Amino acid sequence: MVLWAFCNPLRLAYTCVTGGRVIMASFSGRILPISSLRFVLASIVFLGHLGLPFLTQPQTGVLWFVRAFKDNAVDGPAAVIVFFVISGFCIHYPNRKGRPTTSWKQYYERRYIRILIPMGAAVALAYPLKFRLVVFGDSILWSLICEEFYYLLYPVFLRIQARIGWRGLLSIAWILSTCVILTKPRAMDYPSYGNGLNWIVGLPCWLLGAYLAARFESIIWKQVKPAEIWLWRLAVYSASVAASALAFHTPVGAPWTLNLFAILAARWLEKEIAYYRDRQPGVLERWGEMSYSLYLTHLHGFELASLLGFSAWIPKLVISGMGSLGFYAAVERPAHQLARRVSRRP
Repeated sequence: MVLWAFCNPLRLAYTCVTGGRVIMASFSGRILPISSLRFVLASIVFLGHLGLPFLTQPQTGVLWFVRAFKDNAVDGPAAVIVFFVISGFCIHYPNRKGRPTTSWKQYYERRYIRILIPMGAAVALAYPLKFRLVVFGDSILWSLICEEFYYLLYPVFLRIQARIGWRGLLSIAWILSTCVILTKPRAMDYPSYGNGLNWIVGLPCWLLGAYLAARFESIIWKQVKPAEIWLWRLAVYSASVAASALAFHTPVGAPWTLNLFAILAARWLEKEIAYYRDRQPGVLERWGEMSYSLYLTHLHGFELASLLGFSAWIPKLVISGMGSLGFYAAVERPAHQLARRVSRRP
């Protein structure tokens, strides 16, 4: 299901044609299939926390191998790493020509309005559901704290890149990340270093996305055939399964494997963008608009289902999904609209 979803990015695209040749497919400045992938990634995190509803007890024989694969088939941390790559791409894409498209004041306003209003609402809604969504602690918000650091320091990254180039900047990021990982070399979980250092561990992943945006004009013309893109999808998915298995069954934890996984993910994202250059989007592109809400509030849905007396897998899935959709309509979408109005001010 996850692999099938990769090939369905959605809303009718605006196609720019010059001399009868398709230049690129996008909609309102969007690059396909970014929104679709966001929805798939958020769904992976969702299913990783919900769990798959079969083979929940220890097994023997062939079923042991099936259960082992099932337990590693949905790797939420790997999905978050791809989120980092996509985030770096989306932030740098408008500025890839070397000059910011808006003032830095408007940039910060738009970023923080879009991120902090939904996050604050999600934290507040956790209290009546009798669970804590901790901002500066062990919760799903760790990745958003990392994003805030990246947004804040993005102008600094640009200045450094202008002096030493992207490869120099990435080299520094890899060195810093490795130094932080070495403070806890046997850590199993990716966010094991606290809010002050987790963002450094993930910095190479985010900068890989920004570097991809900087190379956009050189990659968009590459020809990618269906067989090739499916091989890339299978490779990325297999790598995520392997990373999960290594984290849970060997001393090689996610901080080591997922930073390497980010290199493969960035290359795969490059292939996806080139593949959809002259293709129309699918249904998941529209659903991708609520991916942030799904990531933020799926745990709320699980808690609400429990309070209502539902413990079965399907009711929890439905209640959580509908709750995330309602949160998007009531909170995230208005926050996005406000951010756009702010960014369009003279």
